[in-house]
Amino acid sequence: MMHIPQMKAGKTAAGGYHFRPFFKEIKPYLSAADLTIGNLEMTLAGKRLPYSGFPRFNAPDEILTALTDTGVDLMSTTNNHAMDTGEKGVVRTYQQVWKAGMQPIGTAPSAKDRKPVLVRKNGLTLAFLAYTESTNGLPVPKEKPYLVNRLNLTQVAKDIADAKKQGAHAVIVSLHFGVEYQRQPTPKQISIARQILNSGADVILGSHPHVVQHAEKVSINGQDKLIIYSMGNFISNQQKRYTDEGIIWYFDVVQHPDTKQVTFDNIAYLPTLTHRYIGQKGKQYTVLPITEQLPERLPPYPGITKAKWQSAWQHTTSLINAKGFPVYSP
Repeated sequence: MMHIPQMKAGKTAAGGYHFRPFFKEIKPYLSAADLTIGNLEMTLAGKRLPYSGFPRFNAPDEILTALTDTGVDLMSTTNNHAMDTGEKGVVRTYQQVWKAGMQPIGTAPSAKDRKPVLVRKNGLTLAFLAYTESTNGLPVPKEKPYLVNRLNLTQVAKDIADAKKQGAHAVIVSLHFGVEYQRQPTPKQISIARQILNSGADVILGSHPHVVQHAEKVSINGQDKLIIYSMGNFISNQQKRYTDEGIIWYFDVVQHPDTKQVTFDNIAYLPTLTHRYIGQKGKQYTVLPITEQLPERLPPYPGITKAKWQSAWQHTTSLINAKGFPVYSP
C-alpha cells in the first residue's frame, strides 16, 4: 500500500519519485526466487487525478519500477481498492504493471484479456488467478465484470478447470478476503479457502487483513495443499498494532518424474517489518527482513531497537511456528 507520507518520502528534488531505497534491504530475499508474486493494493491512474492514499489510492508509476527492480514478477491487482479510481484506473493500472515488466493478475481491460495467467518456468506451467471479496462499495460495472475478478466460487472453479485444460501443472490463487486487523482467519475464510482447494487449486495466497495470519497444509484427496490466510503488510503507513509486520513465503514446486505428481516442497517463511524512521529528508521507510530472533548487529537505521526487532520476530513466529513451518534460510 502507498499512503501519502510514503509518497512524500520518495519524492525527489526534481519532482519525480524514487522508491527503490524502500526495498534495498529486502531485495536479496525477493530477487533470488525463480518467480515472485505480490499484491498491489493501490491504483495507478496517472496524473489526471491527484495522488492520494486512504480511502482511494492513486500512486505514482515509479512504485512499479521499484518493485520490478526488487524482483517482483507477478502482481495481483484485484483487491478492495481496485476500483478506487474507476474503470480508467483499473485499465491504466493493468497497463502500467505490464509496462513495468510484471504480469497483472485478476483485473483485465477487456473480456478477451480475462483469463488465467500461465507462466512456464523450469519445465512446469503454473497458473495464477486472483479474486477479491469486495471493492469498498464501488461497483464493478455490470456490463464489464472482467474489469475486476469478484470472488464467486462457481466462477473460481470454472477458471481453475480452464487453467488445467490449458496445461497448468499447478494453480495458485490470490484471495483478498477476511476481516481487517484480525490475526486469526474467520470461519468464512477457512471455508472459502477449502472450497477453492477442493475445486482443484493448490495454493491460496491471502491478503486484506493487514496483519499476519497463520498458514496450514491441508490434504485433499491424498495431496497436500497450502493455505496462507494473510501475509500482513509488506509496506504501508498503517500504524495500528501488528500492521507494520508482514511475511514472505517460499516454496519449491516439484514434479516427480515417476508419478508426474506436483508437490510443494521446502515451504518456509520470512518475517518482515516496515520500519519508519527520520532521515536527512524527513520521514523515511524501509522493509527489513527479520531473519533471526536477534542479530549480532542491528541494521543501521535510526530508531530500530532490539525490542522492536524481537517484537516483530515473536509476533510472526508465534503464529507460524505452531503450524510446523520453518523460518527461511538462504
